[in-house]
Amino acid sequence: FLFIISFTFFNRYIRRNLKMERIFFETIFILNIILLTFLYIKLFRNIISFRGRLKIALGDGKNIELERAIRAHSNFNENVPMGLLLSMFLYFHNYLIFCVISTSMLFIGRLLHSRGILDINEDKTSYDLRRKGMKITIYSHLISVAGLALYLVQTLYFYYINLN
Repeated sequence: FLFIISFTFFNRYIRRNLKMERIFFETIFILNIILLTFLYIKLFRNIISFRGRLKIALGDGKNIELERAIRAHSNFNENVPMGLLLSMFLYFHNYLIFCVISTSMLFIGRLLHSRGILDINEDKTSYDLRRKGMKITIYSHLISVAGLALYLVQTLYFYYINLN
């Protein structure tokens, strides 16, 4: 009888902690998406302010600052959608730890890269921020792929076990 009571208590304790863990990871995941959105808006507004100040409606007008602002925004748009798509697959299959790690790294990588590319004097720093940003972004994608591979292996394993 004592075993049943202790097991019931333990089961409730574990369930409550798992719910808290899920809420914690979901909060961080959503905050990362919000931060990525704010970074996108910042890069977008940066281009608008350069275009307004320089009175350039199309192209970069051979202005190095505007060209760098356009490339920072474009590079963000080239990399973030794939990272978010991979993270969404992980999220909907309850691999939240992979989601949180990959979106956090994606945000940090894109932030470093955009700061590096917007710096006109980056050749003096050997392109350090851009390199770090690119590496962290790629690692973010690799973590997402590792999570998806783990999901696939587990799915196939449990499918095979249920066949027998």
